[in-house]
Amino acid sequence: MGIYVFNAKAMDDCLSNELTDFGKEVIPAAINKLKVNAYLFDGYWEDIGTIKNFYDTNLELTTLKPRFDFYDEHKPIFTHMRNLPPSKMNFSNMNQSIAAEGCIITNANITNSIVGIRTIIETGSSLNGVVCMGADYYETEIQKNQNAEARIPNVGIGRGAIIKGAIIDKNVCVGEGCRIGVDDIKRTDGNYGHYYIVDGIIVIPKNTILYPGTVI
Repeated sequence: MGIYVFNAKAMDDCLSNELTDFGKEVIPAAINKLKVNAYLFDGYWEDIGTIKNFYDTNLELTTLKPRFDFYDEHKPIFTHMRNLPPSKMNFSNMNQSIAAEGCIITNANITNSIVGIRTIIETGSSLNGVVCMGADYYETEIQKNQNAEARIPNVGIGRGAIIKGAIIDKNVCVGEGCRIGVDDIKRTDGNYGHYYIVDGIIVIPKNTILYPGTVI
């Protein structure tokens, strides 16, 4: 495939505007006003510009032999350090799944899923085909007590929650006994206020609160 390249100043000029899509907007605009070259790129490439592509590409990383290998010693992957503790699994079953740093997973079943940074998953929960983005912070005991008084679930996945075929964005509070994507419910794409369905994938937006017993 062809990848268009610019010098650093030209790249800055191309990005200093309101354009958002690289392939559909930024590159065509650059072609019209700059000297643009191309070269043959035959490595790994996926466009994650849609919900479905984002979902499928992320979950492919959990397969036994993904096309993109995080663990290739000849092509190491680096990221910025967060200085978080390693993830802790308490009496849990994880199958073809990835957990980021700082997670605490207790007595849960995780299959073909990605568990993002600082995710707290309580006992009895089940995730299958889930991209869970994690959390930006840990809640303090004071905050958890305030949540209990306000009858708001804590950030993370509550006790006994069952989730399938979904993207859970950051800082989402999934209450005890919630059921997402598992019941025999007719689901059509659309905006449902506190969640979306896109290409059949349930998307829970950032900072959403799903109260105990919610069924989606």
